[in-house]
Amino acid sequence: MPIRISGFSTGLDIDQLVKDLMSVKRQPLNKLNQQKTLIEWKREQYREISSKLVDFRNNKLFNYSLTSSLAAKKAVVTGDTSAVLVKASSAAYAGDELTIHVESLATAHKLENQVTFDATKTLKELKDDNNNPFDYDGDGTISFKINGKTIELDEENDTIATMIQKINKADAGVTAYIDSATGYFTIRSKTTGDSSTITIDDPSELLSNFNLNSTAGSDAIVRINGIQTTRSSNTFTENGVEITLLADNSDITIRVATDTDKIVELVKNFISEYNSILDAVNKKLSEARYRDYLPLTSEQKDEMSEKEIELWESKAKSGLLRNDSILTTMINEFRMAMITNVEVNGNAVNLTQFGITTGDYTSKGKLVISDEDKLRAAIENDLDAFIALFAQNSTDKSATAADSGLFRRLYNSAERALDQLAQKAGVSKFSTDPGASFSENSFMAEELRALNNRIIHLASRLAIIENNYYKQFTAMEKAVSQFSAQSGALFGFMN
Repeated sequence: MPIRISGFSTGLDIDQLVKDLMSVKRQPLNKLNQQKTLIEWKREQYREISSKLVDFRNNKLFNYSLTSSLAAKKAVVTGDTSAVLVKASSAAYAGDELTIHVESLATAHKLENQVTFDATKTLKELKDDNNNPFDYDGDGTISFKINGKTIELDEENDTIATMIQKINKADAGVTAYIDSATGYFTIRSKTTGDSSTITIDDPSELLSNFNLNSTAGSDAIVRINGIQTTRSSNTFTENGVEITLLADNSDITIRVATDTDKIVELVKNFISEYNSILDAVNKKLSEARYRDYLPLTSEQKDEMSEKEIELWESKAKSGLLRNDSILTTMINEFRMAMITNVEVNGNAVNLTQFGITTGDYTSKGKLVISDEDKLRAAIENDLDAFIALFAQNSTDKSATAADSGLFRRLYNSAERALDQLAQKAGVSKFSTDPGASFSENSFMAEELRALNNRIIHLASRLAIIENNYYKQFTAMEKAVSQFSAQSGALFGFMN
């Protein structure tokens, strides 16, 4: 690095002169940096769109396409409605009816103490209390097993209450409960039915102090559509309906029906998500491009406020994806997928038959439920056609495959777009993180590498030119200084 001398002899501001001279020379470098920034901004906008698209394809469309969602059923109970809880699955068939008479509920094996002790006293205090015969084997530590799980107690610190707590924490397949007011406790198996058992291994004989009463578990006895049967649990499934019995000696009737409200809600949610994707992409495709607003250089930013920089860059970033071919193709495929008939058992089925249409031209393909009554009636009258319209599968991956349901068409179109975006911009085809890292194997990554090499090469050349300017001005300063010294000496000699 050469020594740089400011204009002591000439009075010139050499730094400013060099800066002015270099400002012209730096224009090609500034343009390269601006070009690089625009590519980085564009790549970030691709990533923003791709993260939304991945979420729509992998999460939203996947969940919507589940038969359990599209074929939602509900179970309607009449009779003793407080005696049962019911939940219909997609396996239930609309129109099915079950009549159930509950003779007795399934019960769990239960142990209950017949002798009570002060639950707040430690085991040692109980043992030492002469008024209450309480005995066990163990020197400081007592242990026993319930269903093979060991419970260890410290006689100096544990009470009957803490013993109950430790039983519950032992994951022994039982639930223990103590009534703090009376000191009575129960240990109940978490399973019910004839096979419900609680095994105790208590060499310390601690539990024998309570004279535990054992009540065996029993199966539920029910009559379903006139047929008497048993169930080991009070919760069981019949014909796709999950039934939980709550009361003995009760009579109920369960009828399965299509849960139209839930299905309509799903359709509305899908339309909202679909329209959201269309809106996000269409905004980018139609965004105004302000070509006079280029990325700011560091020198330009130094002369502007943060608000001014923000406003400028919002203009500079606008329209970078305007009319983008990948996104335009995807949106066109989305629209065609929605309006093209789906062939179901030889019949043409489409959204308009379910009261769903696209809006006017200003909505750019968004879906609307134009007739909800028509939608509800169509679901109730032909649920199979409704499910096929949305969820029918096909090996044909084209956007308008006749035998492919709407969700599959959208899934395939989104997948094609993500493949192309990954190849072009290096975005992830699987991540919903808008800050996910870019792949280095993409066209834009290669473009940025080439630009970086040019920027480094040009910056190196400019550094040489700048140093040469300083060398020239330094030489001029030295010459002027020498001339001034010689003139001063000559003037002194003449005087």
